[in-house]
Amino acid sequence: MLKRNIALTYITSKKRLCLLLCCLFSQITWANSTFTIVFDAEMPIINDEESGSYAQLAYLIDQQRQQKTQVAFIFGGESLGPSLLSSMDKGSHIIDLLNSLSPSAMGVSKREFSYQEDELTIRSYEAAFPIVSSNLYDPLTQEPYLEGTQPSVILSQGAVTLGFMSILDPSVAKKYPTDRIKIQKVENAIRNQASLLRKQNADLIVLHYSTYKPLINQLLQEGVIDIGLLKDQNFHLSPHYEDKKHPRNFIIQQKNQALVLDLKLGDQPADNKIQVTATSVDLTQLPPDPKVFRQEQEYDDRLNAFLSRKVGITKNPIDLTRQKVRTAENGFTNYVADVLKQYTEADISLINSGTFRGNVVYPAGSQLSIKDIRNMMPYRNRPVLVEATGQQILDAIEHGLTGLENVSGQFLQVSGLEIHYRSSRPAGQRLITTRFNGRPIDPTLTYKVATLDYLLEGGDGFNMFRTNRLLDYKKPASLILADVILEHIEKEKIIAPKVDGRLQDLP
Repeated sequence: MLKRNIALTYITSKKRLCLLLCCLFSQITWANSTFTIVFDAEMPIINDEESGSYAQLAYLIDQQRQQKTQVAFIFGGESLGPSLLSSMDKGSHIIDLLNSLSPSAMGVSKREFSYQEDELTIRSYEAAFPIVSSNLYDPLTQEPYLEGTQPSVILSQGAVTLGFMSILDPSVAKKYPTDRIKIQKVENAIRNQASLLRKQNADLIVLHYSTYKPLINQLLQEGVIDIGLLKDQNFHLSPHYEDKKHPRNFIIQQKNQALVLDLKLGDQPADNKIQVTATSVDLTQLPPDPKVFRQEQEYDDRLNAFLSRKVGITKNPIDLTRQKVRTAENGFTNYVADVLKQYTEADISLINSGTFRGNVVYPAGSQLSIKDIRNMMPYRNRPVLVEATGQQILDAIEHGLTGLENVSGQFLQVSGLEIHYRSSRPAGQRLITTRFNGRPIDPTLTYKVATLDYLLEGGDGFNMFRTNRLLDYKKPASLILADVILEHIEKEKIIAPKVDGRLQDLP
């Protein structure tokens, strides 16, 4: 009996010694640990010379992986649309390129819903990496995530375990209306997922988000999360631009920049000390990775063979720079709104200015190709014709004027109306007069309104038409807006877009 007790005591002591040695070894390993995160997002154009390409990003990632032992590449999404290629394959080529870059994880942003949630599910099955969205609820499956995605992931990197989550702002549901997905409260979702990740022994928790919220600073201060990541090239327009931010809330504000974070950890896991060195990298100054560059070229070659055909000439300049399209009447958007009204035989047409992209100027005399037109209108929006009251039309115009300060895409371009407004007035009180056929629009009468399925479904917060009666029109209803415009330009051969005073901002 005595020998057995001695033996048990020896075994127990040996186990304690092993545990102590393991603990000491873990702390030593931790103390010597450095960790690198490469972060980028907002890359819908695969080879944009001004923003940098996926091939140049691949070079940066490979460089970091060769120089350091613990590197995580986190991609912040915002890239499955809009683009010319995405209008054809709904973002599949973006996933193909990302697979070559081997992300540790990708966070879901608002543009991942450009083609509805079912397409995002398909893209997630094409991805060789986890796609994360932490505050979604799908009533169809009764799961707190969209099929194919994950609410959070654990990324083990040597001695350090990284927990990653990604948050969507509820405003996404207004701008990109989904068929069924519900966006849960941001703070509750972050706290719940952070707690789950800590229980899975996550040493560091990284949060990606795509709409700035002061809440993130508070959660960093409390230690709920350790790193915040955001890329927003229009952040200078945010009302929070001048706000004081937590030093570990990192925001990329230039479209050509990626972020490299070198983290040095505290002396032991119980410490909450993280030293971070942040380096912004201009992707346009890097050489391209040859393999990924060939992938980009293959996509370009396929497109150019079909899309380079010229369809017409513009006699007048076309200015699609963001400010000119989203804050005032515009010659080319007038042309498109007029064609839409004519195509559907409507009384009035309304188009959200976010439909128009490219941020480019075409000088007078420019020959326009299929590629040019699709770049101008990269979304797969279909024309719809609805019966609407005058009051609903007035409400829609007023709503469109509320986003002027932020250069929002909800600003409406119109046909069949003459509108006077004052941008100097408070939001919700800017509309002065709206005339149809020279007379004030009657709130009690009904009108035939041509718009896009995006607005009809509540996009950009236009909820006033969601239950309106759809009307038939004689032309094919299956064509997207870009195809309707292409057909019209090719028929006319020469177009002359111009401003005629239909939208006037009064002093």
